[in-house]
Amino acid sequence: YETLDFAKFNVVFAYLSPVVMPEIWNKVQNEMPPGSWFLSYEFSIPGVQADLILESEQGAPPLYVWQL
Repeated sequence: YETLDFAKFNVVFAYLSPVVMPEIWNKVQNEMPPGSWFLSYEFSIPGVQADLILESEQGAPPLYVWQL
C-alpha cells in the first residue's frame, strides 16, 4: 500500500495489521478524494469513529467504513 497512489481510487479496502492503521489512515486522508470510501476488515483506526460498522454474522469480525 505504501507505493500506491490512493488519489486514483474512490474505494480502498484494507486488511492489514492493526499496527499500521494510524499510518494508513494518514495516507488515506492525504491522498483520497472527498466522497471516497475507506474500508477496513476487522481493525478500526484508534481514535477515529467509523461512519458505519457492518457485521456479516454474529461473532464475525466487523467491517469498518469511513467516508472521506
